[in-house]
Amino acid sequence: MKELPDTQTLLELLQAAKEAEEKAKQLYEMGVEFRQEWEEKLKGRN
Repeated sequence: MKELPDTQTLLELLQAAKEAEEKAKQLYEMGVEFRQEWEEKLKGRN
């Protein structure tokens, strides 16, 4: 049976996961803003 990594490794993995989550949120928000801008531009063309 495999053993769990030591506490320090688990803390580092947790921190990396938190940073990845924050980056994903930022990218999502950028995508929403981009979509909203283009929707407005395309609506103006009609």
